[in-house]
This record gives sequence, C-alpha cells and structure tokens, in this order.
Amino acid sequence: MSYRLKLLLICWSLFIVVATSNALASVTGKISGMVVDEITGEPIVGATIQVVGTEIGTTTDVDGEYFIMNIPSGSYDISVSFLGYEKVVKTGVRVLVDLTTPQDFGLKEAPVELEKAIVVRANNPVIQRDQTASKVIFTAEQLQTLPNIISVQEVLTTYPGVVIGRDRNLHVRGGRSGQVTYYYDGYNVQDPFASNVGMHIVPLALEELSLTSGGFSSEYGEALSGIVNAVSREGGAQYHGSAKFYEGMTHPYDVTVGEWGNLKRIGNRSGSFTLSGPLPGMNSKKYTFFTAGEYLHNPTYLPHNGVASYTGSAKLSMLPSSGFKIKTDFAYYKADGEIYDHRDVNGVSYDFNLDGLPVFRRNSYLVGINTDYAFNERAVIKASVNRFRTETKSAPEQYIDTYWDQWEGYSEDSLGNYNGTIHENNYGSNTDFSDPAQVTGFTVGDDYDPTYSYRKSQYDAAQVSFYNQINKWNNIRSGFELRRYDITWDSKQFYNTNPYGEKYTSEPTYASFYIQDKMEYDHIVLNFGIRYDYSNADISYNVTPGDSVITWKKADSKSRFSPRLGVSFPISEKSVMHFNYGLYYQEARYQYLYMNLKGDVSTGLPLLGNPDLEPEQTVSYELGLNHLIGEDLRISVTAYHKDVDELVTTRESARVAGRAVTQLTNGDYGQVRGFDLALEKLPQTGFLSGSISYSYMLATGNGSTALEPYYTYLHDVVDSLAPVTEYPLDFDQRHTVTAILAYNIPSDVQTNLFGLDVPGDWGLTMVGNYGSGLPYTPRDQFGNRRGERNAGRLPANYSVDMRFTKGFILSGGQRKVNLFVEVDNLFNRKNVLNVYSRTGLADNDGFNAQGGLALEQKELDAFDRLYDKNPEFYSSPRTIRTGFELTF
Repeated sequence: MSYRLKLLLICWSLFIVVATSNALASVTGKISGMVVDEITGEPIVGATIQVVGTEIGTTTDVDGEYFIMNIPSGSYDISVSFLGYEKVVKTGVRVLVDLTTPQDFGLKEAPVELEKAIVVRANNPVIQRDQTASKVIFTAEQLQTLPNIISVQEVLTTYPGVVIGRDRNLHVRGGRSGQVTYYYDGYNVQDPFASNVGMHIVPLALEELSLTSGGFSSEYGEALSGIVNAVSREGGAQYHGSAKFYEGMTHPYDVTVGEWGNLKRIGNRSGSFTLSGPLPGMNSKKYTFFTAGEYLHNPTYLPHNGVASYTGSAKLSMLPSSGFKIKTDFAYYKADGEIYDHRDVNGVSYDFNLDGLPVFRRNSYLVGINTDYAFNERAVIKASVNRFRTETKSAPEQYIDTYWDQWEGYSEDSLGNYNGTIHENNYGSNTDFSDPAQVTGFTVGDDYDPTYSYRKSQYDAAQVSFYNQINKWNNIRSGFELRRYDITWDSKQFYNTNPYGEKYTSEPTYASFYIQDKMEYDHIVLNFGIRYDYSNADISYNVTPGDSVITWKKADSKSRFSPRLGVSFPISEKSVMHFNYGLYYQEARYQYLYMNLKGDVSTGLPLLGNPDLEPEQTVSYELGLNHLIGEDLRISVTAYHKDVDELVTTRESARVAGRAVTQLTNGDYGQVRGFDLALEKLPQTGFLSGSISYSYMLATGNGSTALEPYYTYLHDVVDSLAPVTEYPLDFDQRHTVTAILAYNIPSDVQTNLFGLDVPGDWGLTMVGNYGSGLPYTPRDQFGNRRGERNAGRLPANYSVDMRFTKGFILSGGQRKVNLFVEVDNLFNRKNVLNVYSRTGLADNDGFNAQGGLALEQKELDAFDRLYDKNPEFYSSPRTIRTGFELTF
C-alpha cells in the first residue's frame, strides 16, 4: 500500500476520534501456538500459518511461535506449511470473542513437498487458560440443539446466576432488572428508557452468544450485572443457507371461565432463513455476505397478548487490500402486538372487554460500518460509525395512528386546559351497580384504557480503538468513544378531569475511554485496565416545584473512573484458577432522569424526576476454579461478592399544600454473595453431552426497584419511611438448578436401542430448570405489612423443555432436511410466579365483592373468582412446535 494511502487512512481515523465515537464491543478472538518438528521437537522458523479460505495468515518467529489477532468469532480450518515438511490442516478450530485459542502443530519431514495435506481434527481447549471472568458461551452448534430459543432472553435463562423475577424480568446475580447491557455485532442495542434490549435478536443467525456475569474488562461499560454479546455469522468462500418453518399449539386461557383450555393450534408460527457466501462476481476470499430474516406470529396462551414481528439482518465483509477490512452491518425489527393486563394499576380489569386494552408498535434498526487496518501482524486500528434507533408506541387500538389530542371526546377551554369527556366515557366512570361484573371490577361495553405512550431513542456514533501485540506476552487495547443521542418522550393518560402527561426531547451525550493490557505468561494471565465514562443529560429542570417562581437548573455532567483487574492461574494443563475485581458504573434510566421536569405537583401523588442522578455503582469480587476430570468431564466452582450502592430510589423531597412530593434520588444499596457450581460432560467421547449447574445466592438490600418507596412506604401506615436495614430483595432466589442433557447421533452411525437398530442423524435435548421460591411481603386486609419485609416465599418452581430432531440427507449430500419437535413445559407444570400479598395465594386476593340487595351473592362470587384468578401469576402452559429446517 502506498505511503499516501496509509497517511490518508491514519488521518481519517484521527478525525473520527476527534469528531465522535461509539462503544464497539469486541467480536474477534486470537489464535496462537508453536510449530515444531514432530520428531526432534525443534521449533520451525518461518513456517506459514493460514486461515483456510481467507487471506488471514502469518509466519512463525525465531522461537517457532506465532499468533493471529483480530479473527472473527467462528469455526475455521488452519493450515501450516514449510518447505521440506508435510502440510498439516487442522479443521474445526473454534475462535471465541476476547479469548485466545491455543493450537500447536508438529510437522513431519518429507523428501518432496506433498500436494495433499495431512488433515486432522483440532482439539479446541477444554480449559480456557486466559479466561479471567465468569463467561458462559453458546456457539452456533450449541444454539441449534436447544429447545425454546425464540429469543436471546430465553437462552440466557439456562445460564448460571440468571433469575426471572416476579416482575417477569431478567436478573443476573442479584442485580435489578435493566442492569444487563446488550451488544449485537459489537454495537450497543440498549433502549436507554427501559434499560433493556431495544431490538429482537434472532438466535438462528448467531455465531456466538455469551453472558459475562462477573469480571468484564475495561472495554465494556454501562452495566452493573452482566454483558450480553451476540455475534452474527460471517459469509465464507462457499454458498450456504437454511430455511426453517414451524407451527405451534398451546393451552389458551379462557377469561370467561378462568381456566386453561385443551391443547390447540392458535396461529403460533414462524418462518426464517439464512444465506451466506461470496458476493457474485467478486473474489470469494475477499468479498462475502451473510443475511438472515425471520417472520414470527406468536399469539401466546394469554388473550390479547399476541405479537407479529419481522426481523432482518445483513452483513457484508470486504477485504479491498491486504490488511484492510471493511464490514457493514444492517439489522431491522418491526413488531405489532397487543398488551394484556388482568388488572391495571387502578384495579380495573378488561377481561370482558379485551378490545379496550392497548396495542403497541415497535420499530428498530441498526446501521454500522466498521473498518480494520493492520499496520502489521502486531498492530490493528479499528474505526466504526453507526446509528441505532428504537421507538415504541402504545395506545387504544382504534387510535394507534392518531395523536391523543385528536381522540373523540378531547377538547380544551380557551386557556388550553382539558375539558373533554374521554375520562367520562371510559375507564368505568359510569358503573352500572346492577351488573355483577362491573361491581366486581370489570369494565364492559365500549370502554377503553385511555392512555397514550410514545418513546424514541436514537444515537449516532463512531469509535476508534487500537490493538497492539507489543510482544508475545502483552496485548494492549485502547479506545475512545462518543455517542450523541436524540430522545423523545410523549405520554398522556385520561383517568380523571386532570389528565397527566409529559412531553420532552433532549440530546444527551455519552463518552468513554479505556485502556487495558492482557499479559499472557506461561504460569499467569493478567488482564488489567481502567475505564473513564462521561455523560451529560443536556436538560434543565425545575428545582422549586410548587413555588410561584420557577427556578431552572441545568443538569451537571457526570464522570467516573473505574479500574478492572482479572487474573488467571493455570495450575496445570487440566486446572485453572481465576480472580477478578471490578468497579462498574451505569447511568440511570432516561425515564428516571427526565420525568416531570416542569415540577408539576398538581396531581394527587406527584413524582419528580432528577436529571442530576448519579450513576449507579457496583464493586465486584470473584474467585473461581475450572478443572478437567478425565478427558470429557469439566467442573467449575465460582464464588462472588458484590457491593451495590447509589441505586436509584424515591424519597419525599418536600410537602406542597399538605401533600408529599416525591423525587427520584440515589439512596438504595445492597449486597449480593453466592457461588455457582457446574459439572459439564463434553462431547469428546461418545454421543452424550450435557451439564448441570447449581447456584446459591443471597441478594439483600433496602429496595428492589426505584419506585418501591413511592408505591409502598410513602403511602403505608406501618412503613411510612424507607427501610435502613437490608432484607431479601424481590429477586432473591436462593437456589437454582439448570440441567441440559443432549444425545446426538451422527448421520454415519447406526445405533442399537433396546435391541432395535436405529438409523443415525438424530438428536434429543432436554433442559430442566428448578428455582426456589421468590420472596414477597405478607400484608393485612388494610395493606399494612405483617412481619418482616419479604418474609413470605412463593412455592418452588420447575419445568422441563425438550427438542427432538431427525435429519435426512438429500440426493447429492449437499442438502439436508431436519424434522423437529420442540416442547416447552413438557409436563405442563403450573408454576406460581406471583401471589396476592394479603393471602399468599395466586387465585384469591382476600376481598369479597359486595353488591347490596339488588344482586345475588352467588353471582358476585362467580365474577369475584374470575377477578381474583390472574393468569399472569402462573407460568406458561405446555407449548408444542413442530417444523422442519432445510440446510444447504
């Protein structure tokens, strides 16, 4: 490459650093090893190592050692050649994100150079000696065998330390919901309003899915409990593709009788595809593509709770010159769905008026361009630019495309104040006391939930990072990031004559810088780094709510340094210990920062946001051991402790006209300690593989959610103040067990089962989950606490999922059809996920409806039973999916 072109590339990269930059998580790994003479053991200097089918390669140094950096996650064939020696190709070398795959080669002398290479199957490391964190990885091959992987979140539930709380949200190692950050192909795809993933990720399109629950390096920020890294596949020199279809059935819930029906088809179906290979007419080693798409229609077992979605993704990889790579990413997600709520926040049920419940519409897309330039085999500079946008709208179905000020019944007086009839015509304002359903709490007729909500988050970003293997031991990474957000929030609810709503836009900024050094020695691996995070909410807010004179204050910017340290001690070839320490920060949800900026205290229970919220903080320690027993049995033990502080909560900030004014602030804290124990049978020998993991955890603190004091302590006779002592948090699940058992027979093997010859190419996977009861706070008939906080426990829950598949090779051997059956909740276990705090039961709230002389008590009791029985308090019933997958 010419000097002028190199200079242009460097200047372009520096311009991106100065202009803008985004956090791009790593999606590549490294291969290293030694090439020696198989007979003498002497190192071979100058041997050529090549990633087959690509132009990625290197040569051995004076010690016969080599390394190749910046290899995308995936499975590769690696060839080694040297004049006078036989060429050797190792197949199936697995490269994992952020990790080093060791591969040593021994070559035999040959009098003449042989045209045919010696092909051997690679032995990938069973014990990863450089892993300094708790990281569970599922490769594409493993994902294809799992049942119930409609979404990434369902896959994550099989990971140790993951708990699904009573709020049905994901909690990792005792963290609150929203403390896990999601990356797709290295790009952050988080919705900052809700602190959850902002788009649907198709598991079928992934090369690797990992969850790091402890010890993430300085390259990763914006998370307190976990990092989810989803890496999609890349195209190769050959064309490959797949098409998958299934139809499902389940036990739908009938609100009119309060029971689950028989197993039936309800329209649950999906179609998806993948296609990859070289770009037509281009060099097959330099220009490749991968694309995937999915249509999903899932009505679910609940009424008015379905969703229809379309997901698409595409990746282009281009190598226009040696050492220079360009990769483009595109992903799109569109969903239209319904929202079911047995009882809303005011206790109103729409079970007999399901059309009155709201619907939602969600759109997301990601566009990114990433460039790599290798100055040499040791130094790589990466630069990327991208945009991610996610927006969600919910409203009554008939008004999903209509702004709230155009709804029927809306009007304003001369001062712009609402004086319409929306609240009168809806929401049970005209209760018929001769109707037992309405007396009990149901709304009927043409009523609808008069709420509107719209939120949009978009960021434009760029990033530059630098990887430098300065010697065989030290790999230094550094990067600078900057994001510019564009956010919008607009909501309105017409529950009374004074409808509450708020609308705002802002352009907050997020930036960070990190540097880390991964030091890999024979007997120790060190991963040390430090991270700097900066944020600016870019908003002013009223700091004198209720006063006649408004005082506006510009929110301060926030910045933090956070050191990270990971250490791995390879005790032997079969045993590795690791330790890590980390200080982690995460910005508060945008919903908490920007809520009620004008300081409106005219509502009955005013709640103020706080743009000056400090970042939430976690200090984490971890110690673990991985050990190989025999050839195919791996055991791991990990103990951890987390101190959590500066969590967002609500506290009374003032009193206006005798009413409490509550504001979001930093004040909650807690600690989590526990251990994970896992035993894994590897598919090294035989056809049976699997794992069983047990997690013990204590999660205590003085608040489970930010709004807990607002809804409980500030309006409770017994608990009028927030607690100062710690108690079990809502997601304190002490014991969890996950077992995965897989039995897979290759196509070229015929087995004998119970005396019968069984053809090959079939597999059976069973996944079992057990969780001890989650805590809740028992209360009396007046809603006051009985006993200690969260002293009650739900019943334990368990479930078993299953997947069976049978493959058939089509003519020519290049195409294959897999028929499969998947069953979620195989034994149709009705697990209790939540209860009424007054009774500890899922089907009795402790109140009896009273209707006076005009109604028979028997009629009221019948509706009261339906009102009490909340299907959302139970787990999903058995669901069966049958389908086929064609691969070529």
